[in-house]
Amino acid sequence: MVIFDDAIERIRQSLSNDLPGIDAHRVMAPDHRKPASEYLKEVKSYKTGCVMALIFPSETGEATLVLMERTGVEGDVHAHQVSFPGGKHEEEDEGFLMTALREVYEEVGVPSADINVLGALSELYIPPSNFLVYPFVGYITKRPEYNLSVDEVKNILEVPLSFFMATENKKETTFSSARGYAVKAPYYDYSGIKIWGATAMMVAELVACLEVKS
Repeated sequence: MVIFDDAIERIRQSLSNDLPGIDAHRVMAPDHRKPASEYLKEVKSYKTGCVMALIFPSETGEATLVLMERTGVEGDVHAHQVSFPGGKHEEEDEGFLMTALREVYEEVGVPSADINVLGALSELYIPPSNFLVYPFVGYITKRPEYNLSVDEVKNILEVPLSFFMATENKKETTFSSARGYAVKAPYYDYSGIKIWGATAMMVAELVACLEVKS
């Protein structure tokens, strides 16, 4: 069990120092995945997305992460996958953090005013959707009162951070990619739900921040 107050302080300290970045991403990266910097040398243009790793205390005081199962929106290469709340950066957004906060409200209904922002994780490029994603970490002091966007969110997952730290929950299999080829990749097995790809890589960096010794 990871106590909420302790987790928040440890993550806060980690985010103020050098980030684990690529080393942490590799823990849950598919076999073919390269660092974001290498992809960005190859692509002429890309879209920008922003997500929020939102943490809250359970009834027992355990640090818990909000994830969501996406719906099957037509044209979404990540349909039916597990992700953080987040979406595309729009020109009217005043910075990437504003995008992440806006998307959290639009997708799961948590107001920006309720979220305490701890900082940012390392950016990550996602080849299938051609997005460079900026992940932020924030927390709220009680369980969210959700108001889900039925067009985008199928279900909410509330996963204790301790789950991601247990080696027995990390497995590996072959996935069918959005482009139609087989991808061998590690994943977190959460009651039969596979958390993999970019989401798993960002979670791995969050866990690495949590595990840093002070």
